[in-house]
Amino acid sequence: MPPLFRKFNVQIVNQLEFHKILKVHCKSKSHNFPITYLKIGESFQFKFKIYPKTQYWCNLWQGPNYKHHVVFDAFRPDKDFIDGTCTGMHPNVCRWTAKEEGVYVRNKKFEGEYFMYTWDGPSKLGNISPVSAPTSESELDSSV
Repeated sequence: MPPLFRKFNVQIVNQLEFHKILKVHCKSKSHNFPITYLKIGESFQFKFKIYPKTQYWCNLWQGPNYKHHVVFDAFRPDKDFIDGTCTGMHPNVCRWTAKEEGVYVRNKKFEGEYFMYTWDGPSKLGNISPVSAPTSESELDSSV
């Protein structure tokens, strides 16, 4: 069971090379954030309370004419995702980093970042395994 009604954060960070801009679009079933463009070193973050059906996914684009793309679950309200994929409730953030090779997630079990997705790879919405395995959102707030 996830820690319901607790505050949580999702953060997307641009660590691409060669001064590339990262295009970010995150949303849930009830909230659609505006498209954001991040320069290298910038981040996009949003906060929310965890409800039983709280789920966010993000689309990231980079490269010439933003031709390279990835879509993934940025947050799911289940304990395996929160503790296995993200860093758990302490700190209460799921930090995703865009790099040249693809998208990484910060995970305390690996004491750093863990590679999750390649650019232009198949979508795994709803199918992310925790990294430990090999295989009314009313308080929304976004900032760049």
